[in-house]
Amino acid sequence: MKKTLNILLVVAMVFGFVAVLGNQAPVQAQMDLSGEVVTYWHVFPADDPQGEWIAALIEEFNQTNEYGITVEGFDQGSYSDIASKMTAGIQSGDLPNLAMGYTNNIAEWASVGVMADMNQFVNDADYGLTDEDKADFYPGVLDTGVNENGELIAYPLSQSERVLIYNYTWAQELGFDSAPANTAELKDQLCAAAAANEAIGGDYAGTGGLVYYPSLEDYNTFFNAFGGQAVLDDGVTYDFSSDAAVSAAEYINDLRDSGCTLQTESYPNPEQAQRKTLITQSSSAGIAYYGYAFADEANDDVWGPIPVVGPNGEKVVTSYQQMIGMVNVSPEANLAAWIFLNYLTSPANQASWIEVSGYFPTRVSTEALITDYVAGNEQYAAALELIPFGVAQPQAAPAFSAVRGEWNDAAAALYAAQSSDEVVSILADFTKTCNDLVAEFAE
Repeated sequence: MKKTLNILLVVAMVFGFVAVLGNQAPVQAQMDLSGEVVTYWHVFPADDPQGEWIAALIEEFNQTNEYGITVEGFDQGSYSDIASKMTAGIQSGDLPNLAMGYTNNIAEWASVGVMADMNQFVNDADYGLTDEDKADFYPGVLDTGVNENGELIAYPLSQSERVLIYNYTWAQELGFDSAPANTAELKDQLCAAAAANEAIGGDYAGTGGLVYYPSLEDYNTFFNAFGGQAVLDDGVTYDFSSDAAVSAAEYINDLRDSGCTLQTESYPNPEQAQRKTLITQSSSAGIAYYGYAFADEANDDVWGPIPVVGPNGEKVVTSYQQMIGMVNVSPEANLAAWIFLNYLTSPANQASWIEVSGYFPTRVSTEALITDYVAGNEQYAAALELIPFGVAQPQAAPAFSAVRGEWNDAAAALYAAQSSDEVVSILADFTKTCNDLVAEFAE
């Protein structure tokens, strides 16, 4: 990784992309933006409803904005495709003005000086957000795009959550009147479901509990619910040696040893609809597919999203933002890009986007604009209520792309661990690996 980043840094300097930290040109009032063309790389296919939506919004902006700005949107495939094209563009100089990306990818581009710090636009008196606008964002949402230097490198279009999907009807038949309120209750319900299916036997033997994949996503939700914090307050140092990290792993392994977890060959939607699992973990973006699975099984059970719970009743969902970064081109180009970005993410347009995409808003005021949509989508409405419990992964932290891969490996090792000493050792080694990556990243 160090070699790749150093090469990109040299190339970026050659092409003049590197901005001096804190020395980007300030926004100028009454700047002439007529004729500015903003290129926007996104992930929405033209023949998809989401692609049709962004094309229509861009056309509307081009026809109505008072500045003479023209936006050109380009579907670049997946987020991984955009990451590859951005890496190539840093070397060739062929870059867009705005690009969608995972926050960790945008952080990598920013580390070689390619990206603009959008704080200058958010806080600008003429073109920025008012104090009321800033307060309108859900707590922490804007912070997820801030790197260790305090730069706002990624701006949220919308967001999703990683939640637990829970079968209320089956739980009630097992003797539970409500969703689990803490880890002890969670274990009781999972193990009761596992015992019920073991009694049925056949294909149902060994099923019923929590579908758990030893991965960053599945471990991280419990890590957060136990009070874990992956990156310390300095924004740089990783720490997985805490009591919370150990307790979360031990809790999951206790479920495993009690026969109350299972895995499926692919997405567990069918198994949940067949009552082969009481609880699964899923992105809120996948809720619709659970609906399809229950319909396919002609299963009218009541089900829906709930938060992961901690030992003392803590509630947590992992939040993910769909992020957009701004390439630092020129004062005029950057301001034109910001004006479109602010338009794209305004509450009114965000409300329209949500009805097409099924994602969640980033601003509280958007909720009042989607009341009909929420009223017609019971599970979406339940997930929307969980937004205040959202905790984001530290994707803007140094070396997170590399840390992410190591985190998956560590989660698998933790799930295979057979003792507390082994859990502690794995987490200590993982912490050291993460901070070694940060040091390498900084060289």
